[in-house]
Amino acid sequence: MARAAEAGGRADRYAFRLFEPSDQEAFVSLYDETFGDGSEEWFEWKYTENPAAGYVPIVVATHDGELVGARPCVPFRMRVGDRTVEAVRFGDTMVHPDHRRRGLFTRMSQRTIEYYAALDTAFGFNHPNENSLPGYRTMGGRVVGRFPVAYRVQNPAALAGGRLDGPAALGVSAATPLARAYLDGRARLSPSPDSGTAVTRHASTPAETLAALSEAGPPEGIHAERTAEFYEWRFRNPQWRYRTYVAHDEGPVAGIVTGTRRVGDATVTTLAEAVPMAGNGARREAFSTLVDRIVEDAADADLLAYTGRAIPGGVLAAAGFHRDDRPPLSWLARPNLLVAHELGGEAYHEWKVAGVNLLDPSNWSLSFCEQDAR
Repeated sequence: MARAAEAGGRADRYAFRLFEPSDQEAFVSLYDETFGDGSEEWFEWKYTENPAAGYVPIVVATHDGELVGARPCVPFRMRVGDRTVEAVRFGDTMVHPDHRRRGLFTRMSQRTIEYYAALDTAFGFNHPNENSLPGYRTMGGRVVGRFPVAYRVQNPAALAGGRLDGPAALGVSAATPLARAYLDGRARLSPSPDSGTAVTRHASTPAETLAALSEAGPPEGIHAERTAEFYEWRFRNPQWRYRTYVAHDEGPVAGIVTGTRRVGDATVTTLAEAVPMAGNGARREAFSTLVDRIVEDAADADLLAYTGRAIPGGVLAAAGFHRDDRPPLSWLARPNLLVAHELGGEAYHEWKVAGVNLLDPSNWSLSFCEQDAR
């Protein structure tokens, strides 16, 4: 009884509220302890400079006035049909080790949902891993489906014997002969000869060009509104090194943004964004040239990854990419699941926004651009 009373008293001292400027140092410290790579610069980029929010979108848990947990969100302006709506991506939830298993994840989540419902936010979404998925289901999230990721494994030795957390989320077992043979074979593939299409490479993000290309071939599915302001913000993440490749034929035809960083013992390069997302045959040829150039430039990367519908599957396959929803990678990879959340805003009616069913995976068109900090 004494132990129960002590635990109850301890729980009663938890308080939940919105983030305040004085919380920033403690938040960054807890993030760095939980996930690593926390910094003031990263915080300012992700939570202060986001053009979709004029506030810091974080609910915190305190104990005797000390920050011990946080439930952050990243607001997005999303295109759904012919409408632009406010939505949030959940992520980076953390609880100090001394305060885990006390229901803080659930209680912070409840307050977050109540907060965004009051703002009439259209919906929430995220890509949880297998550890956090049960918690998101408990808070009302529904699995929309698996969104395949295509990988080009260039150094199987760097990935063997463990699971790679991060954008790839790929598990490779050196003890699986078939998988090893497949990965070794993919690593030996080389890019095809250049097609003659002119390619320019940018160390900074040509936001206006990317926005124009996106507007020239927008997807029909649910996706982030891709304005120049959005691109300028999105690819300033200090944890990644970005390059933009643009194919030209009497003007820009297509573009791909790559992001590179060290994840564990591996160097990962993502094809984080590809535009336009829809178009004609000229777009296919341009993407083929761009992907070949990226593979050539990223020869030192251990792994390349792409998710989305912009780059045709045949282009990726020809460059040595393989989808994780087909053998043999389907035996090894963690599924990239999309989970949708009903927040109770007026735009919602039976899991629909503007008449579009959020639970139909064919109604979504996402890239790494909308996923967590790629």
